[in-house]
Parts: sequence; C-alpha cells; structure tokens
Amino acid sequence: MRFKESMPRAEAFLREHIRAGGAGSVALSLGDETGERYRFFAGGPGGEETRQNGKTLYDMMSVTKILVTAPLFHIATEEGLVSPEDPLGRYFPEAPADKAETPLWMLLSHCSGLDRYVYPEPMGPDRREEAIRFQLAHPLRFAPGTRYLYSCSGFVLLGFLLERLWNAPLDQLFAEKIAAPLGMTDTCFCPRETENIVEGTLKPPAGRIRCSDEINRRLFGVSGNAGVFSCLDDMARFGCSLLRGHPALMRRETFELAARDRTPALPLGRALGYVYADGRYGQGGGLYSDGAIGHTGFSGTECFADPKQGFFLVSLSNTSLYTAIRKENCSAACAAFREGLHRAIKADLEE
Repeated sequence: MRFKESMPRAEAFLREHIRAGGAGSVALSLGDETGERYRFFAGGPGGEETRQNGKTLYDMMSVTKILVTAPLFHIATEEGLVSPEDPLGRYFPEAPADKAETPLWMLLSHCSGLDRYVYPEPMGPDRREEAIRFQLAHPLRFAPGTRYLYSCSGFVLLGFLLERLWNAPLDQLFAEKIAAPLGMTDTCFCPRETENIVEGTLKPPAGRIRCSDEINRRLFGVSGNAGVFSCLDDMARFGCSLLRGHPALMRRETFELAARDRTPALPLGRALGYVYADGRYGQGGGLYSDGAIGHTGFSGTECFADPKQGFFLVSLSNTSLYTAIRKENCSAACAAFREGLHRAIKADLEE
C-alpha cells in the first residue's frame, strides 16, 4: 500500500459532508504495520476546525465491541478461561432452556437469536444479577445459528461474562488488559467532563454518562456493546495493532481463530466479534479486500484492518447526530457516508 501526503478526493468528500450538514466533526487516519501514515481533520467541537486534534474524543458506540468485548474474550480464551464453543449456560446457570446450549461464538457473530433489549430503568452494578436475568428472559427471535440479527444484547451478556471470569468491572479490565498494553492513554468509558468531546447524540450528558446508546446509559455508562470514547491518536494505535494481529494482547493463533468468518451462509460475514468484509459488505465501496475485519459505530465511527492490502483505516464522525437533527434515518446516513468515503479513498490510493 502506497500512502500520500494528501488525499484530495477523500478530503473534499469530508469537507462537503460537513458543508452539507452531514456532520460537525470528522477525523481520518490511515496507516500500515509501522503506524499511522496519514491523518486529516475537518470541523471540530462547536464547528471550529482549529479546536480538533488527535486527542479529541468521539463516542465510539459499537466499535466498543472490538475495542473491549471481543479482544477481552480472546484474551480469556488464550488463558483457558473460556472457549467460543462453550454453551452459554456454563457461565449463566440461570439461562433458560432455549438459550442454555447456545455456543458463545454465536453471540459474538450475531446469530444467537437474541434481539436488542433495552432496560426499562437504570441498572447499576448493585443490580447486576437482575440485569443479567432481564437480558436472558426474552424469547429468541429464531433458532440459534439459523439467521443473522445484529444483537447488542449478546454483547451486553458477553460483557457480564467477562466480569464474572475475572471478578472485575469491564472498564477496569479494558484499562488493564487492552488500553495499557497498547498505550491508549485517553480511551475510556465515562470520560471526564471536558470541552474536547465531540457530541454524538441529542441526549444530554448525565454527568460522565455521555454515550448515546440507551442500553449503555441504563447500565451507568459501562457495557459490552457500547460506551467507549476514543480519539484519533489512540485509534491509530489500535488500528495498527489490529492489522498486526494484536501481538501485545494475544498469540497469532488466537487472533487468526478470532478473525475467521463464522457465518459464510448468512447475509453478512461475521468473525468472533468482527465484521468480516467480503462481497456481502455493502459499505466497503470496493476499498477492502475479502477478509478485512473491523467494526462500525452508530455515531459514524469505524475501524478496519485489511491484512491483504496491508493498511488500517479509522474514520470518526458525529454523522448520526446531524442526521437526527434533520430527522433522517441515522443508520442509512452513516452507511452512505462510509461507502462514499471508502470510494473516495480508493480513488486517491489508485491515482
């Protein structure tokens, strides 16, 4: 992969996205196994481009799934604490019969039959057992493994499972086992109140609970499906680590098992926690090779690594906020934004 000092098509696309009211802040990073090779900012908190830098925090939303929950699960696998093939009931004896035999890999790959279940009221750490029972109580939408249905609830349960394995809260596990080894000094759940945060939601912050995901907010800002805030400096470190197979976190064999497509017969490729990009991935815009892995966030964020072409990509934005203001479909707008950005990047790299 050959990188350039400037990428005029991608930069023009991002500036036009902001000018047209598609977002207020965007940030882009591209790199290879040696680290970041290109970055670009447009807009910023309050709309002033000069106020954004490498430490400006974004609501990562579902990118949390590959920042926290998936790699912690793989580390636990390597330590012999859990296996992707283990049934859910081994770790949740309270699981009803329709879920007890579901292998954990199906939760990681969104084919478990679990839907998205939002708590009717706040559930703090002192109500953890009640929160688990709530997620397990709902009937499955389909028999496990037969269909694909994106499920935040599966990752909420996986977050609870990790807390049980290590007897520690999820935010502490992330800080000690992922952020510290990778040098991600600013990435965290529940960030301190600061002006250098890009607002990603119409919902007002509740103190340090700022994530726009309602499940996460009901769990006081820490959950396995969403809640992490990160910046371009840290996400470039993470993207580089992902491209290299997370050598500071796990053995190569463990990572390769995690990065394999688990849903070849279903509508979207899914590895153990990751989107598996191939012809089924509509947002790729022709940029990614088959086998690239990563994840997107509802706010307008993404992080992908493409081992075949040897690059990682991080794009951050608050597209969902601006589409919500216009009362448009946020998911569709974010998907169109990413596809357009990927096509522009591909054109720049091929020039």
